Amino acid sequence: MTEERFTQILDAFLGDADLMVRVNEAPSWEVGYRAAAEKIDGLTLDEWNTAMNMIRQAAIANAKKR
Repeated sequence: MTEERFTQILDAFLGDADLMVRVNEAPSWEVGYRAAAEKIDGLTLDEWNTAMNMIRQAAIANAKKR
């Protein structure tokens, strides 16, 4: 995934509070992906997995700093 595409996905996800809530409350990873795919044009499952894993890694690293 390109940096530009990652930024596009990140902006769409973090910039939409309703989408963040839907994804966080989703009963499964697939349901969260489908919610995001409705908002992010052409989002593939691979892109979603990569982007969410990068966000998770950043959150874990940030938590360890505290």
